[in-house]
Amino acid sequence: LESGQIFDGSAVKINGEVIPGRGGDVSVFFVLGKQPFGQFPPGWDVGLSGMCVGERRRVVIPPVLAYGSEGIPRRRIPPNATLVYDVSLVSINGLAMPQ
Repeated sequence: LESGQIFDGSAVKINGEVIPGRGGDVSVFFVLGKQPFGQFPPGWDVGLSGMCVGERRRVVIPPVLAYGSEGIPRRRIPPNATLVYDVSLVSINGLAMPQ
């Protein structure tokens, strides 16, 4: 965050509790360009477009392509936050990366 504070979005919890059944898995599943508003920032469509299975990217999303001047208080994303994601693409439409 611009304040220097670190926000770890991979620490998935609800009311301070780890989500049962996730077992530390931080994988997310979505359809590029079709996610409901607020599920992922609009900048994901730009930053992840064209990725190949097995590719890794650091996606830096400026506030205008993230959650803007309002942020998302319920997720503790402050206003005008630049978001940084380290992404590994492991599958597309169920076609997994060879192990």
